Amino acid sequence: MSHLETIARAPRRPEPALYLFLCFVQIAGAGLLVVYGLPMFNALSQRLGEQLPGESYATALIAAIVVSMQTAYWVRIKYLIVPIVGSSKILNHVFLFLGRLSFLFGSAVFSLVFFRHLPEMSGHLDVALLFKRGLVFTAALFALFCLSLEIERLGHAFDVAAKK
Repeated sequence: MSHLETIARAPRRPEPALYLFLCFVQIAGAGLLVVYGLPMFNALSQRLGEQLPGESYATALIAAIVVSMQTAYWVRIKYLIVPIVGSSKILNHVFLFLGRLSFLFGSAVFSLVFFRHLPEMSGHLDVALLFKRGLVFTAALFALFCLSLEIERLGHAFDVAAKK
């Protein structure tokens, strides 16, 4: 029986090493989304209303990153509690701030796509490509949102520990 199967059979409990590993997977995924998304963001901002050429490699890579981020998030939510060993109002505030800050890139991309790019689109559009990219884009935004929730959950755990 694997370590994860053992955890799955047990009630939710603190597993610091696994928790940190899953956090790392999610944060690394967010970093990769920014690294691979920034050139797309720049292209969108420079070519408003134009459908960018299809790059199935980039779309598949972003989808794989999103799947890994979501797997890490939902495993952590379902099987693990936040392993806090102490309390700190400062860390509480720092993590709450980082949680809000972590969604900044997602918010900027959302604003560019929905308020500037899509209203300008016209002419011949590849609807299948538009749908596929929209689906991956929405999934990536959701993955970034889940990361921000997890960072805020960590911040709240420091506050809960302070109240005990």
